[in-house]
Amino acid sequence: MYLFSRKKIASKVYSISAAACVIFLAIMMAFIFLHQKNEAIKLTNEVRAKLLNIFDENENIADAITTKYTTSLQHGGCKIPALVQDNEQWHWQKSNGDHGSLFLNTQPTLNERCLLSSAIFVRDNIAKSDLSTKEGFRYIISTRQKMFYFFSRIDTDNFAIEDSIMFNNLQFYIPTMPDYYKRKLTHKLTQKGTVATPIYHDMITKSNAYSVVSFIYDLNSSNVPVAYLLYDHNLEELHGLANTLFRHNKWVRITLRETGSLNELCIFGCDIDDHFQTNVESGLSSQFKVITHIDMFGSVYHSVMFKLLIPVTLLLFMLMVKLTSRYLTRVARHTLIDHLTGLYSRKIESELKPATLERRFFALVDCNKFKIVNDRYGHAVGDKVLQMVADVIKQTIRKEDIAIRYGGDEFLIIIKTEQKSDALLVMERIAEEIARRSIGVNDDVITSTISYGVSRFNRDLKTSILLADKEMYKMKKRQAQ
Repeated sequence: MYLFSRKKIASKVYSISAAACVIFLAIMMAFIFLHQKNEAIKLTNEVRAKLLNIFDENENIADAITTKYTTSLQHGGCKIPALVQDNEQWHWQKSNGDHGSLFLNTQPTLNERCLLSSAIFVRDNIAKSDLSTKEGFRYIISTRQKMFYFFSRIDTDNFAIEDSIMFNNLQFYIPTMPDYYKRKLTHKLTQKGTVATPIYHDMITKSNAYSVVSFIYDLNSSNVPVAYLLYDHNLEELHGLANTLFRHNKWVRITLRETGSLNELCIFGCDIDDHFQTNVESGLSSQFKVITHIDMFGSVYHSVMFKLLIPVTLLLFMLMVKLTSRYLTRVARHTLIDHLTGLYSRKIESELKPATLERRFFALVDCNKFKIVNDRYGHAVGDKVLQMVADVIKQTIRKEDIAIRYGGDEFLIIIKTEQKSDALLVMERIAEEIARRSIGVNDDVITSTISYGVSRFNRDLKTSILLADKEMYKMKKRQAQ
């Protein structure tokens, strides 16, 4: 019934309640975000720790091969599985079992045989170890004999030394040749020389990757590396690594970025929005850093604390709205409601905007012979007649319709409908019900009738009421005849 008064009140009630709740939410969300950021930093450090662990294990494997290679050269006669030549490249014979994959441009010398036998020996022992990188994609490059030795089996049709961009431009990917002892006598990654290649497109996995680099030495003759032990971090492997840590954290994106360039690998949460982010950086080596991009809103939204905060805030908001609305509604009733009939007064006209009156019909109602009732029985009885008419109107119209005491014994009913026939049907029911009712005054029984006119909304409120008024007087003339 009080649609328009409440609508006007709501703007004040909601603005006050919303402002208080927004301030409360902003403070709480800031605390939640700081908590989530700390979680992201913790997870970033876990990713960094896992990547460093892979590097450390690669270093240990390179050291094991170095030790085995150095001692094997002292004894000589290193045995390797039988080789076969195919398209100017040497490979293992397929009948020799699983020894990984070999690509060699010339028959191996003693040094290469010992390097291969040492690698196979260490490779076989890795399977019995407690290393976490047993299944990683690891291989050896030896530039002296143009040799690739992969610890795992790969499809020979997908690889050839001549096609390897890395091998043909190795100084770009591995620019330094660190001294063995300088490398071993420091914990600082920045002083270990090259520890990883730049990001490149891998020929085997057909995706972007980068490789951890460790070095194999011949400690009998030189402190300079004789081969490189590489562990490939391709996207699939990096995604799996991050997923074990982050699982359902949809508000985090982790990238691995080369220092000094814009090249990066996205390893987790690659589909999160780039907007409203804050970043946490953690150095991995002199060449790479781990960057965690935090979706500020997403981090708060996916927090358990936020899910508890929302219903509490809503309950507080609803309570504030209810109490404030009650008070302001009582105040509004004194200005917008006709106290005799309980309908809207004419002051509601200022609230009726043309946009809200589209597709509505206006019915102007007049109580027939009302002046006679007032003159004969007094204004108190006249008031009862008006209250009876108002009660019938309120009981007949729908919630979306609007009833107004327009002045004296005139009422205005604004009916929401598409067809005039429906509006006329409503008015017929009102007229019939008013005619059936009566008011007893001493020994007299007073009955009432109404006249009404119905018109569609036309341009503005004033025009629409004038059209309804003309229709009402047409009815009065017909009744008089």
